[in-house]
Amino acid sequence: MQRRIRFTRKVIDALPPCPVEHGGKEVEYTSEEAPPGLRLVVTRRGMKSWLFRYVMPRASGPGIKRAIKIGVYPGTDPADACRIALELRAQIAQGIDPQEAKQEEEQEITLDDFFRTEYWPNARHLRSADDVESRWRLHLKPAFGHLRFKEVKTADIIRFHDAKKAELCAATANRLLQLLKRILNVALMLEFCERNPCRGIRMHAEQNIRTRTLAGSELKRFLAALEEEPNRVAADFFLFALATGARREEGLQLTWPELFLEEGVWRLPASRAKSGKSRVIPLNAIARQVLERRLAESKSQYVFPGKRAGHLVSPEKAWKRVLERAGIIDLKVHDLRRSAATLILNEGGSMTQAGNLLGHAPGSTLTATRYAFLADQQLIDASQRLATVLAQACPSAALKEEGVVATS
Repeated sequence: MQRRIRFTRKVIDALPPCPVEHGGKEVEYTSEEAPPGLRLVVTRRGMKSWLFRYVMPRASGPGIKRAIKIGVYPGTDPADACRIALELRAQIAQGIDPQEAKQEEEQEITLDDFFRTEYWPNARHLRSADDVESRWRLHLKPAFGHLRFKEVKTADIIRFHDAKKAELCAATANRLLQLLKRILNVALMLEFCERNPCRGIRMHAEQNIRTRTLAGSELKRFLAALEEEPNRVAADFFLFALATGARREEGLQLTWPELFLEEGVWRLPASRAKSGKSRVIPLNAIARQVLERRLAESKSQYVFPGKRAGHLVSPEKAWKRVLERAGIIDLKVHDLRRSAATLILNEGGSMTQAGNLLGHAPGSTLTATRYAFLADQQLIDASQRLATVLAQACPSAALKEEGVVATS
């Protein structure tokens, strides 16, 4: 069933979902002002996309009726849809079948290409746009962004889903799977792929919000185990993560140009921050000591380099050895971040201080341009509280000698 409207944002935004009594799953709209063949399709869920219907001439006999999906509204607006439709009509006039040309193009397009050109222009208008962007940039893009659609396999997605549960938590792993499934559903609707490989993958059971931290004597045992860990790069990463409250990927991908040791700060760029906004993180005495050790051995742009090239990626083996040596169970690398906040609070810090240091809330405004690389006093206080409690628990006397804590 076709209905005639004007292809303007005001009219399209007001269109209701396809009614159930319509008898189909979608309804098509045409416009007298649009190029012939251009349709706006509205589904029962209210999703709106553009379709181009055409007849491809043959040398003999009647032409072949075909249809090609050309974009999702509002990412592809009426002007864009009309322009694309005119380009497709020009292809047909030259004897080029748009459907076959698109199939050839789709064989080379990667998931990251699709996300940037088709999915993100629509998702950026959502309330959850910041979460969508950070989840894609930090987690999904590194795993799947370089792949073409035919290379994305269900087994690989299951392994990714399980790994994110172990690395982070079930809830985060599920949110990542849901986003990937939505992206691939849009790709399926636009005929970039023939099936969604996420289909049939079960969500992990989600428990209450994880509250695990280093508790009681665990902190001393953990720090002692770090000193005995043979993989010194991984051990230093764990200590640095605890001393700064850094997110796992933020710490693993840390490069020397982000550090301003004389000012005593780490300037995390917006491109690597989960929030998409740059942050200034104070470097307390323990963090600086870790960095000094790494700098003395540095042969890479990365503070925590991998064995072959790039940065440290999977420190799980070292993590398992540390926990076994310390006699600690059910602790994840991400729990160090929560532990840092808890230690700050136990040392008399405020929720605001802990939250700001960890980047849960926008950081305090920096006072002047000349201090653009300096953290404000509240963040410094929170960082120093964290260094104090860690130094008190550390079996090594090195930190006390540097004056992190007062000695009797």
